[in-house]
Amino acid sequence: MTDFPNMTDFGRPVAGDPQLGADDIRRLFDQVSTHLRDTGSVGHHLMIAGGAALALMWQDRTTRDVDVLEHRFRAPAGPSDQRRTNAVDFISMRFPAELSRAARLVADAEGLRRNWLNGAAAIFTPDCELDPRVLHRNDPLTVEAPAPAVLLAMKLYAARPTDLQDAARLTSDTNLTYPDELYTLVTDAYGADALTDTTIDFAHHALKLAQRDTPGRHQQPPDRGLSTGR
Repeated sequence: MTDFPNMTDFGRPVAGDPQLGADDIRRLFDQVSTHLRDTGSVGHHLMIAGGAALALMWQDRTTRDVDVLEHRFRAPAGPSDQRRTNAVDFISMRFPAELSRAARLVADAEGLRRNWLNGAAAIFTPDCELDPRVLHRNDPLTVEAPAPAVLLAMKLYAARPTDLQDAARLTSDTNLTYPDELYTLVTDAYGADALTDTTIDFAHHALKLAQRDTPGRHQQPPDRGLSTGR
């Protein structure tokens, strides 16, 4: 199996970066919250994915950075007491100054890369309902992640060998059994063109690995006739 070209390793951790477990990630978020609170900046929400999301979900996973798909916050009232709209401001690739400063201070204190809170993955946000789940909350910061099925779609789309174990575990978590169920996740999230030979091969490997690692799991059935347009 070869690397899938759709996802580039933006902000890829370098040798020597510390491995972060669930407790470490929560501690970092709490420190970010403290810095935000000190500046009076509130109402921040992060949508994370990748290893950090899985670490908080599974507790036994580690990662070297935190991939952020989306940042949003409720901006404060404007000058002269003019109240702003209640609409939420969405920011994907660029964090506001207060959050960037907080992340930088945490990085310096913890010996992390300045971009440990990495927003470059936002360009791979799936075009589907994310059905987010809250993984950590400490005012003024709430951290969410997409539902496991969406995280699985992202792993299938990336189709990197290093993603196979995660994809298999997510396949078990979502109780998916048929290959075409995995294909549908990918096409719903990224469109029909995302269903390549590499994606299909990767999905089959994930199902086989899930079957092997989950006692009592049914044998992988064949495709159920899903037309891929290929």
